Amino acid sequence: MASNSYLNRSTPGVYITEIPAFGSSIVGVATAVPIFIGYTQYAGDPTTGASLYNTPVALTSMNDFLTYFGGAALQAYQIGVLSPPPTPSGTGSGAVAVAPTPAFTAYYTPNAASPSPGPSGSAADSVLQGFTLAPTPDQPQFNLYWQMLLFFANGGGNCYVVSVGSYWSNQFPTGAPSDTSAWLPGAISATDLTNGIAVAGYAVGPTMTVVPETCQLDQADYATVIQAMMSQASTLQDRVAILDLPGCLGANTIDTLETCQDNLWIATGPAIASASYAAAYAPALVASIVTPNNILYTNLVAPEPADNTLVNNILTVQANQLYGQSPAQLAAIQSAIAIAFPLTTSNQNANDASLSDNGTAYAGPTATQTQAQWQTALDNLLQNALPVFKQIEQQIANQMNVMAPSGALAGVWTKSDQQNGVWNAPANIALASITAPLYNMSDAEQGNFNIPTNGQSIAVIRSQLNRGTIVWGARTLDGNSNDYRYIQIRRTLIYIEQSVKLAMQAYVFAANDATTWSTVTASVSSFLNGLWQQGGLMGSKPTDAYSVACGIGSTMTSQNVLDGYMIVAVNVSLIHPAEFIELTFTQMMGS
Repeated sequence: MASNSYLNRSTPGVYITEIPAFGSSIVGVATAVPIFIGYTQYAGDPTTGASLYNTPVALTSMNDFLTYFGGAALQAYQIGVLSPPPTPSGTGSGAVAVAPTPAFTAYYTPNAASPSPGPSGSAADSVLQGFTLAPTPDQPQFNLYWQMLLFFANGGGNCYVVSVGSYWSNQFPTGAPSDTSAWLPGAISATDLTNGIAVAGYAVGPTMTVVPETCQLDQADYATVIQAMMSQASTLQDRVAILDLPGCLGANTIDTLETCQDNLWIATGPAIASASYAAAYAPALVASIVTPNNILYTNLVAPEPADNTLVNNILTVQANQLYGQSPAQLAAIQSAIAIAFPLTTSNQNANDASLSDNGTAYAGPTATQTQAQWQTALDNLLQNALPVFKQIEQQIANQMNVMAPSGALAGVWTKSDQQNGVWNAPANIALASITAPLYNMSDAEQGNFNIPTNGQSIAVIRSQLNRGTIVWGARTLDGNSNDYRYIQIRRTLIYIEQSVKLAMQAYVFAANDATTWSTVTASVSSFLNGLWQQGGLMGSKPTDAYSVACGIGSTMTSQNVLDGYMIVAVNVSLIHPAEFIELTFTQMMGS
């Protein structure tokens, strides 16, 4: 060290030695860097072509995600018929019979301007009276792409993504083949996700763990994944897990939400010691990021065995109704319907130039068109020509817009940190690109989620008049702890601990003497003083906000020094939120 340099003098004279009085400054670590784990179209380096599966990749924008991981997964939906089908009332223009199939005769309302009530009474359902529209059974709804959009829409910035596999079962390293017949849908696996979590543990910098596809797993697999998230966070002490409730995508009543809550408690039981490193949010959200422009006719698949009769008939009936007086126009639309939804059980490729009954073919891709461009053009033709088709795609978009909240909340945490600091609760903030919570709780209903008997609080998202959809909770799963009850307490401690830990690396193997102790104490005190000046610590003066000690007689014994230990004791006064504001009013007697 500089103070010992005089021992090496050899020439008589006067020498100057400068001794640092304050040590090196401590720079705070980043507080809002989520690491997302899930399935992507592919995972590859666009420059080298190297595979990037199970590799943390740093991103700053949605364009980066598209470059490294591709686009959204195809979400498959099927149209079915209600059993028994409804009987049309009268013979007015609103009730049009669909051509009968061997199994049923059904009806629908083609006049969107004056729809009649649908099976469930909603405006969306009224488009297809007598029919159902639902995801293809047993096919997972891969949602990482849409969760990333929600993250960036709500203030997200720097992040990491770990792709645990392709959402096609045959994984593509850096791109997808042009022959879509080679694409086979994959599955969501707890093993894949836990392997991705393990890989994420090696990344330095992430402060949140987000695995949005976990909510679709069955109870046992769900428990495996979230226990891995919580245990890793508490072991590393540098991140917090943002959890979605199991089965939340279908929980649109208070009873189903309470069932999700019970299942969460069961799943977190073995990892309850890590509860302060996790926060759960509910209910699911109704987003606005998926529009009919994001949907293609390929999203609408035939049931097994392949049979497009139903959807083909629905579209053909409306085509005949709207264009029956224009044979040429009708022929072109019928040809497009036949290409998109062929009346055959063979595996004919969508590029085939199939013919409609009148012999007019819809043209295949031109020399300058990609398959994707050709499919989009065909879809646009059907949307523009057939209102019922656009309404079907709108209903698909409506269902796809039901999303787990974790991606949006990762963005909210980032936005809150940037605007208010990590020491403020990431709550009372309106969500962007969200139209409503899937279920809007009352005050009485939220109480059982915010302060349950076992302390495993769930932060609730509410709809408020003139404010939109608001984050209305800020507790961790350790709600009964006075130390770690609130999200910002846990995250502020992580920020302080990791910042100081990183700075202390410079003093490993330094002389364990009074000079080092005073330098370390001064560095940590300077960092905490800066945090206090920003409003990150409570207290009217620095001594009320923090204290730092290091030395024999205060934090160490002589034996500690002999054993190579330098113990620094830091006390901080952290900021708690005003969660409950009580207004007291008393009448005064007028004089």
